[in-house]
Formats: sequence, C-alpha cells, structure tokens
Amino acid sequence: MSEWVNGLCKWDWIGHFTFRFEASIWSTQKRFPEFMRDLVPDLNWFFAVEQNPSRDGHHVHALIGNVRELRRKAVWRQWFERYGRNRIEPIRSFADVSRYCAKYVCKERAWWDVRVARAASVEAVAEFSLGS
Repeated sequence: MSEWVNGLCKWDWIGHFTFRFEASIWSTQKRFPEFMRDLVPDLNWFFAVEQNPSRDGHHVHALIGNVRELRRKAVWRQWFERYGRNRIEPIRSFADVSRYCAKYVCKERAWWDVRVARAASVEAVAEFSLGS
C-alpha cells in the first residue's frame, strides 16, 4: 500500500486536521475535499478519516501534494479559522509515507479517499514505468 500511495505523486506535506464540532464521518468526508479544492483546485491529496479517541466525531490525516507556492502557515490559519486545530509538516522521505499508511490507512475500519490531478498521475505512471 505504501509504495502505491507514494507512487501516485510527489507528496509535499502530511497534515492532521480536527474539527471544533463533533464531525460525523459523512461531514468529514465532505468538508476536507471541499476545503482543499477551495485552496487550490488542482491540489493532490490522500486522506484517511479516523474516529476521535476521546470524544465523539472524526478527524483527518492527509498527504498533500502539488502545493507549489502555497504556504503551510496560510493553510494552517485557514483551517483553524474555519474548523479547528491542525498540524501540517513537510514530507521528508518515503519512510514518512510508509508510516502514514501503516498508522492511518491500514487500520481496521479505515475510510480513505484520494485525489490526484491528471498531470500528476500521468507523471507518476511514467516515472514508475521508466524506473521499473
């Protein structure tokens, strides 16, 4: 799973996004992609929804790519103002993606979704094919 996710595109950030309110799984599944599309229409993301451990509701763990000139601090501020706490960190290596997949995606009852812009997915396929 980690190799597949890592091969989808170049991931720039890993983010952890919470909600001030008790977000249902359906609300979480809807609000995170809407937020990302509002930032930059062609951002790439892979996100997993996880139930909150200490209260009702859900939160998001995400890989984000194709950020270009977008700044983590600006994204942090916009999410915080709209929804609540979050943390966004740079991806430094394939090991970061592997840990993400092992911790959030491969869990029992995990729900996840992915969005990769056409140009990024074609590039990832070309790189995979050439590298094999």
